[in-house]
This record gives sequence, C-alpha cells and structure tokens, in this order.
Amino acid sequence: MMRRNFTAVVCFATLLSAVGALAGGKGVIDTSKSPYVKIRTLDHDAVRWTEGFWAERFDLCRTVMVPNMYRVMMNPKNSANFCNLQIAAGVRQGEFFGNNWSDGDCYKWIEAAASIYDITHDKELDRQMDELIAVIAKAQAPDGYISTQMQLTGRKRWEALQFHELYNMGHLLTAACIHHRATGKDNFLNVARKLGDYLITVFEPRPKELAHFCFNPSNIMGAAELYRTTGEPKYLKLAQTFVDMRGSQPGGSDQNQSAMPLRKETVAVGHAVTANYLWAGAADVYAETGEKALLDALERIWHDVTEHKMYVTGAIAALHHGESSRGLGKRQRAYDSVHEAFGEPYQLPNRTAYNETCADIGNAMWNWRLLGITGEAKYADVMERVLYNCLLSAVDLEGKCFFYTNPLRRAAADVRLMSNDSAQRWPDTTPQSPVHCFCCPPSVARTIAQIQGWAYGISDDALWVHLYGSNAMETKLADGSPLGVVQKTDYPWDGKITLSIEKAPPGEFTLMLRIPGWAEQATAQINGQRVDAPCTPGSYVALKRPWSPGDRVELDLPVQPTALEAHPLVEETRGHVTMMRGPIVYCLESVDLPKDVRLDDVRLPRDAKWQARHDQQFLSGVTVLETEGCVVPASDPHGALYRKASLTAARRIPLRLIPYYAWSNRGQSEMTVWIPLY
Repeated sequence: MMRRNFTAVVCFATLLSAVGALAGGKGVIDTSKSPYVKIRTLDHDAVRWTEGFWAERFDLCRTVMVPNMYRVMMNPKNSANFCNLQIAAGVRQGEFFGNNWSDGDCYKWIEAAASIYDITHDKELDRQMDELIAVIAKAQAPDGYISTQMQLTGRKRWEALQFHELYNMGHLLTAACIHHRATGKDNFLNVARKLGDYLITVFEPRPKELAHFCFNPSNIMGAAELYRTTGEPKYLKLAQTFVDMRGSQPGGSDQNQSAMPLRKETVAVGHAVTANYLWAGAADVYAETGEKALLDALERIWHDVTEHKMYVTGAIAALHHGESSRGLGKRQRAYDSVHEAFGEPYQLPNRTAYNETCADIGNAMWNWRLLGITGEAKYADVMERVLYNCLLSAVDLEGKCFFYTNPLRRAAADVRLMSNDSAQRWPDTTPQSPVHCFCCPPSVARTIAQIQGWAYGISDDALWVHLYGSNAMETKLADGSPLGVVQKTDYPWDGKITLSIEKAPPGEFTLMLRIPGWAEQATAQINGQRVDAPCTPGSYVALKRPWSPGDRVELDLPVQPTALEAHPLVEETRGHVTMMRGPIVYCLESVDLPKDVRLDDVRLPRDAKWQARHDQQFLSGVTVLETEGCVVPASDPHGALYRKASLTAARRIPLRLIPYYAWSNRGQSEMTVWIPLY
C-alpha cells in the first residue's frame, strides 16, 4: 500500500521554513544562469510534496525503491552491480559480471539517492553514497578513464560504440553534479572533473574514427551539467563537440541517430532511448549557446514524434526490431536495421509495442527542457502524460517490481512475448538471468525522486506552475525578494487546486498557471473573484497583480471521462477508443471481467455513459471508470484466421476501467488500452 506517513504529517509552516533558498544553482538541471531559457529551474529542495499522489510516490521511492535497489545492486550476480566497481578499485576479488552499461545504472542509483537526500538529509544515505564514491574514485584510472566493462576485461578503449563507455561516463557526470548540489561535497565532483578533463583530451581533437560515439549519449547532458556546476566553459565546449561529431562522418546509422548531423534531421528514427538522450543533451547545449539551428531541428523532430509516433500514454518506440523509416531516398543507401526504435509514421501497434521505460522517461526529460526554453505548454502536456502513465506503469504499486517494456495490450498467456517483454513485472529482489537488463529501475527511481524539481519554474517576473500536486514551495527572486506558495489539491483525481500565497514580493508579480490541453472550461478565481483572463487549454493563464500573504488562488480543471480515437492511419486502433480522465489513460484488465468473458470479446457501446468513482481501498487509491459494455458471442482463440462475423445481439455486462499505470498488480492478466466500439 502507498505510504502516507512521511510527508502528509508535516505542517506547511515547518516546510516553508525548511525549503527557503535563493533560486539558482541546485536544480535537477541548473538553468539558473542559462541565457537562452525562458523559464529557469528552481532549486530541487525548494519544493516538498506534502500529501496526495506524488507525496505517496516519493515516500515509496524513499522507503522501498532506493533501499531495495541498493541491496540488489550489492549482489555480484545482478546485471547492474556495485561489485564491478569494487573489483576495479581493488577492494574486492572477482571478475566482471553484467552488461556493458551496468556502471551507468549504478551512477543512476547514486543520483536517485542524492535527490532523496536533498529533501530528507538521511544520514544513512549520505554514508552509503560516500562509501560508493570512495570506491569509484579508486576504480578511476590515473588519466581519468573509468568503465569497468573495459578495465576488468582487457578490452581496448574506444573500440566499439556498443561497449557503452560514454553512456556510463555521462551518467557519472550527471550523478556527480546532483550529489554536489544535494550535499555540498566535492568528492564525487572531483571524480567527474577528472573524467571530464580526460574526455576533452580524447574528443576535442574530433577524431574521425570516434565520430559516431557513443551509442547512448548521456554524455552530452552530463558534460553540460558539469559546465553548469563548475562554471568552466571547457565542459560546455565538450558537450557541443559531442553534438557536432554525431553524424559528421560517413558510416553512421539511423539506429543511433548518426546517419546525418542533428541540425539537418527532420524525423525521429532509430533507438528511442539514444534519440531522447541526444535531443535532451542538444536542448541543454542550446540553453547555453542559443544556436537556432539546434532548436529548429529539435522542434521539427518533436512534431514528428508527437504527431506521428507517440502513443496515447506518452510512450515511444513502436518496434522491438525492424528497419528505419528513412529508406533509400537521396542518400542512396539501404534501410538501417533498428531495434527498440521508432517505426513508420502512424505505425503504433499495441500488443507488440516496445516502449522501453528508459525511452519513455527520456521523452519527459526532453520535453521538460523544451518547456524551459520556450515556455510553451504543449511540452508540459507531453511531460505530464508520460509521468502519470508510462512512467508509473513501469513499477508496481509496492515499488518492488518493474516492467522493461510498456505495451498497450497484453494478450492471453499462450501468445508469445517478444524481446524484453514479461508477463508480469519482474522483481528487483532477485536477478532473473545473467543477461537481465537493470537499466529501468534506477531510471524510475531517480525520476520519481526529482519530480518536485519539475513542478515549478521561474522567470524574471513570474512563477510558472507546471505540475499540480499538494506541496509547499519557497524560493527567492533574483532581487532577493521572498516567494512562498502552498498548493493543496487531490489532483489528478480532482481538478480543484488551491494555491495560497505565504510570502509575496513587493510590487506586481505574475503567477503562470498551466491549463492542460485536455482541460476544457477551466476557471480561475483570486480571493473568491473570478478572473477575466482566458483559461485556454494548452496554455498558461497569466495572473498579474500585487500579491499579499493570505491571497488565495483557486483553479478548477474539470476532469471528465473522455473518449479518444486515433488518426485513421493508425490501423491497429481503427474503430476503437480509449478513455482518459484528466491526465490519466485508462485500460480494461481481464481480472475485472466475468469469468466466462474473454477480453477479446468485449465491445464498448457508442452511447456508453460513464461514471467516475474514487475507491481509496482499491489499487492503493484510484478513480475507476464504470459503464455498461457488450460481449459478442464467444470466439475461439485457436480458431480459423478468418470466420463469419456474428451479427446477433450482444450481451450486456458491467465494465470497470482502471488507470493504465495500475494494471498487472493483481496477478497475470490480459489488458487493453483500446476497446473496439459496438
């Protein structure tokens, strides 16, 4: 069950006194001095969840996810483990075990732990991190290089991009910056500086043979964040070099977006994690340099993703395996083989969707950066859709078991699963096999630990509210003026949000409240008086005025069950609808059907009338959608490929839909997000 005891019992006054800090320097990404952003990040500890949806999940991350992962990653037979670093440091005997990218997953755990420490100041977390950082420092080679999959195996450095050296190093750079911001310590940052200086010697000459390194470019975000943390321009130049090199030489592949330079790209192709890491890193570079060609490319790609290749849950990566959609064309070359990748426009299968958890999270990371750069609410809409749906579908309600892939349909047990699919979430308590991939659990943990840092942004004369949830926020403006806001809401189950001004700057100041794209007929009031400013879906409503402590803003975002249909070229969903309520995507799970009814035989009447009902005791507290459905005469799952259609009257049954993120928490089941109409 969700745990409420950590944040819900803390009074707002205590929180406000605890979180006050000058805005700048400690954000999840630090854009406090970035010249080409419209909205700067707040310090991560400037916001604390107090109760409700995200407070419960932060507490689950703090009490279950991160401690369990620490224990599991101390197992030398887990595919991502700290033992490899201990062996490289000479404090443990053994041989390398795991995947080429396992070191990076260890650094992601430290990033998650540091993000939690920033809020809780847990001494045990601090001890664990210091202990691991000491090992990492010993494992680092004298010249700054560190990658145990190479150091412990005798492989030659920079021999093949699939060895993931830069992926691991990029996550080290990012984790070290987050750790420094959370603790004020330099022990991990010193490792990162040494590594960054080494990478400069390798990549600043721009050797042609390394033009397409690495496969998964977390190194761009890492180098940019190292620049922001240290203020040393050489690290920004390194980040820009990584962007410039990719696709700069013949021989690249669509699989890792190296077939052409990013600035010339028009579509989303290839591996979806590498793509989002590249695009997020390029957004970081733009935020510091303002190079228009980079932003133009990112916006072109964004339109291709969101208009042709993104699932309704915010997930991406339609293909387990396939070919790039670019083809021959003017480049006169064959299709590239791709995996875990984008497909053709409108190629969005449900049962065979890959939708790796790390890729989905990467989509949110990329959109969050574009939101800061532009101030456009459309990016926040995508970010929110990911957070409430495909991010949370990856982890069970107990915080112990995980999905690697996140399809929108799960068929009967006798239907073959595809690569990295699993019939149920696999536990983080025991490794499944020697080749099991453990990259997603720490990605989930670090994201949930940091979401409060995504909730608000600040510009010279405005506070921007991106995400809704009960929290307390306190910061200081650039002139030192204090600003404190307490937010109370039962969002996403209820769209009524109250923001109370606790501390106000002198003179006029603007509150920018996001109106989600789904929120029709939204209204806002200040101190009981309705505001005249339009609350247009997919925008921010600007409330500009002098504020005083005690002022109260009430925002009402009507959350109603809404049926959505896909573009007609999405062939798998022709004649189907999916249900949303607010930001939550719903699904039908077989466990909620009568025993004699198969999921495949359920239809939804076109005139269905929906009732929303909140059940605090069900699935850790969710709002379900209920209506009457139809059952067509039962079909034989092992019957003929084509059969005579049944036109007889359908039997009526009650239907209950649950949030997509909550499926597969009641044993093995079938599930579908899209339901055929009758």
